[in-house]
Amino acid sequence: MAERPLPSGYEGLYAAGLDLIVLDSRLTDVQRRCVLAHEISHARHHDAGCRCDRWTEQRADMEAAAMLISPMEFAYAEAVYEGNTVGMARELNVLPWVVQAYRERLHDDPTLAML
Repeated sequence: MAERPLPSGYEGLYAAGLDLIVLDSRLTDVQRRCVLAHEISHARHHDAGCRCDRWTEQRADMEAAAMLISPMEFAYAEAVYEGNTVGMARELNVLPWVVQAYRERLHDDPTLAML
């Protein structure tokens, strides 16, 4: 993994040919956590190229959400913040897109929900 300033519009990338994750060095701690988890997913699957197809990006988001959020913590945050994405993201120490990706995981696999 390396960190350096990246061009506008890029927070991180996985360079498959080098097996290297590069993060923008200007990211906040929360951004760094979330973007790194997303890029780890790309690395696990050896995804080639930046801005892969929509399915690949969605898979990386959902896998990042699984890495960063536990079902119990999600259930707690959802109850406390009544589903407010921004409040939940702050509580869970993630970005709002991670909360949304976790919701998509729950939609795809309801057995992940806390009973």
